[in-house]
Amino acid sequence: MNPDLLDRLAAALTVLARLQLQPADDAARAQVVGLADQWPLTDVAPETAEARLARVAGWDLLIASQDAGETAEDVRRDQDRLYGITAKAVVPPFESVHRNEEGLVFDAATLEVRDYYLRAGLRAPELNREPDDHLGLELDFLAKCCTNALDALERGDEDVADGYLAVAQEFTQRHLLTWAPAILERARGAARTRWLRGLEDLTLSAVLTLAEALDAGDVPRDEQGAYRIVPAASAAAEETFGMRS
Repeated sequence: MNPDLLDRLAAALTVLARLQLQPADDAARAQVVGLADQWPLTDVAPETAEARLARVAGWDLLIASQDAGETAEDVRRDQDRLYGITAKAVVPPFESVHRNEEGLVFDAATLEVRDYYLRAGLRAPELNREPDDHLGLELDFLAKCCTNALDALERGDEDVADGYLAVAQEFTQRHLLTWAPAILERARGAARTRWLRGLEDLTLSAVLTLAEALDAGDVPRDEQGAYRIVPAASAAAEETFGMRS
């Protein structure tokens, strides 16, 4: 992957990770909207038509949120309700909740995600206090893989760069794609503010572009073509028999 694309992916994923982890205040929202004309993943080569549609829709909604006068408190309440920051979540932002049969955090998927972080020399900031598999943390991890790969390339260490990209590719295929597109769609449908709907669209676009850039495979879909969540046990079985979708 060329350095410019790595830099663009890292920048976009870092912004989206922060917004997914913490509701944006007015200053942060204004700063984000100011990026609309210089978004790093606008019309990059790996962007598919599907990703472009999500990106354009996302920016339209984020800008409309500002124009409509949605406040930081509106966004905070909506993200709190949606992700369960202080109450029960409408759409939990944790991989393990969606992919494990019991619907628990700190389950097998969480520990597998933690292992990937360790392989790249990283760890979740609130280790053992908050689940490692929050969507925002997974995006931040992939941003750091891109940054570390870029740094290695700038040092002329292609083997190290390839190692980070291999981890990112495998993680995207076996974890991020197995749940994130589906729950981003669900969250967009359940959100009440333009801001959150736009954030979910823009995040979906970045996930699809990242997967394309890393050659991480197709997004799992059901028979109707909608994004689907792959249960952890099913994913393991598909890998065992070489049947990854």
